[in-house]
Amino acid sequence: MLAAPAPCVFILTALAAGVLRNVADWGWNDARMARGVALWRGYSLYPGRDSQVPIIGTMHGPVPHLLYSCLAFLKDPTLLLIAGCTLSCLLYFGAVFWLHWRTGHGVAGLYGFCACTALLLASPGAADSALRVHVDACAICCAILAAGLLMQTAPAGNRTLTWSAVLVMLSVASKQTMAPAALALACFVWMADGRRAFVRYVAVEIAAAVAIFGAMLAFFRPPRDLLFNTFLLPANQPRTGAIVSRVLSGLVQLRGDLAVTAPPLVLLLALFALSSGDLREKLAKHRWLVFLWMAAFQLPIELRAWSTEGGSFNHLGIVTLFVSMATTVGLTGLWKSDLAWTGLAARALLVGILLAHFPLPLDILKDLDRVGTNRTQVAYNYARQHPGETYFPMNPLAALLAEGRLTHLDAALYDREIAGFPISSQQLAAGLPSGCEFVAYPPKQILRAAILRGLVNGQPLVQKPGLEGWSVYRIRRPFTR
Repeated sequence: MLAAPAPCVFILTALAAGVLRNVADWGWNDARMARGVALWRGYSLYPGRDSQVPIIGTMHGPVPHLLYSCLAFLKDPTLLLIAGCTLSCLLYFGAVFWLHWRTGHGVAGLYGFCACTALLLASPGAADSALRVHVDACAICCAILAAGLLMQTAPAGNRTLTWSAVLVMLSVASKQTMAPAALALACFVWMADGRRAFVRYVAVEIAAAVAIFGAMLAFFRPPRDLLFNTFLLPANQPRTGAIVSRVLSGLVQLRGDLAVTAPPLVLLLALFALSSGDLREKLAKHRWLVFLWMAAFQLPIELRAWSTEGGSFNHLGIVTLFVSMATTVGLTGLWKSDLAWTGLAARALLVGILLAHFPLPLDILKDLDRVGTNRTQVAYNYARQHPGETYFPMNPLAALLAEGRLTHLDAALYDREIAGFPISSQQLAAGLPSGCEFVAYPPKQILRAAILRGLVNGQPLVQKPGLEGWSVYRIRRPFTR
C-alpha cells in the first residue's frame, strides 16, 4: 500500500505557503475583504447609480460577502487578510477533499485529493480562486457539493436531489456566471435518473432561486440598486478589442493547465464507452462524468468572461477545476476496482499527476517574513499615524480599519466609467476622506478611473516617509461635499 501522509504534508504546507504569499503580494485581497467588513459595519454593498456613498464595486451576490463579514471582528489588517484567504482555501479545498474522501476512503481518497490539489495549485486561475479572498471560493464550494451529492448516489433520492438543487442555486447566488452549472446538473439528472427526477430537481431549483432572490431583495434595498450592481453593470462591461485572439489564448491556457489529465481521461472515457448497458446504466457506473458535463457547460460563458475588459485567469480556473475533479475522482473510484489492471492503472496515473505538479513550498519562511509588509498593512500604519491626510484608492480596507470610514475603490469607479455610468464630482466627494491632501497608490499600481486622474492631473509625485515605493500625489483641486 502506498504511504499517503508524506504527500499530504507537502500539499498542506503548499496551501499554507500559498495563503501567506497571496497575503504578502496580492493587493486585491484588500478591496474584496473590505466588502465583508463594510457590510458588518452597516455600509451599503450596492450603492445606486446616483447614490452619494462610497463605491467599492460589488457586482456579485451577497452570499460570499456575508461569509467574509464573519471575520470582521479581527482588527489587525494582516490577521484579517490571512483569515480571509484561509477561509477561501478551506471552502475550496474542503469541498475537494470531501468528495475524494467519500469516493475512496483512506489512501485512495487522500491520493485523489493530493493529485487534484497539485493540479489546481499549478493552474493560475484555480489558485487565484482558492488562495485569495474571492467570491469564486464560495461559489465553487457550493457547486462541488451539489455535484458531489448527485455523484454519490445512483439513482439520486429525493433528499439528495433537494440538497443538490439548493446548493447549486447558492452557487449561482454567489456568482452569476455559475448559472450554466445549474443547467448542467439538471440535464445530468435527466440523463442519469430519469424525467421524474429531472422535474423534481428543476422545481427545487426554481423554488430555491425564488427564495434566495426574494431574500436578497428584502435585505438589500432598494431593489433597483441591487439589480443595477449585479446585473446592469456586469452586462455593460465592454469586451476586449481582440476577442478571437483572447479566446484562443484562453484555450491555450486551458490546454497547458490540463495537459496531464489527457491520458487519464482517455482511460476513463474508454471504460465508460466499453461498459455494459444503456446510457443510464453506464452513467450509474461512471457518475464522475457530472464534472466533465459541468465543464462543457461552463466553458462558453467563462471564455466570454475571460474576453471582457478586466477578465482574469480565475474564469478559466473554474473549467480547470471541473475537468480536474472529473479526472481524479474517476481515478479514485477505480483505485480498488474489481479488475486488477484498472486499479493498478488508476494508482499509477494518480501518482503520475501528483509527481507532474508536485508543489515544493521552499519559500514558505520567506513568505512568512514578508506577510507583515503587505500593502494593506503599510497603508493602515500610515493612516493611523496621519489620519485623514491621504486617500488610498486601492486600499479601502486599510482606511476602514484605521479610520472607521469607507472610501471609494479606484477599480469600482473605473468599472462604472467603462460601463457608461461615470460618477459625478459630488459622488466622488462623498467617498473621499474629509480634508485629505494626498492620493497614494501601491507600487506597480496606476490610476485607472478618469475622475481620479483628474483629481491629481499634472501634479508631481511626492515622497512620503512610510510610503516608500508608493506613488503619492497631492490633490490638484479641492473637492466639495
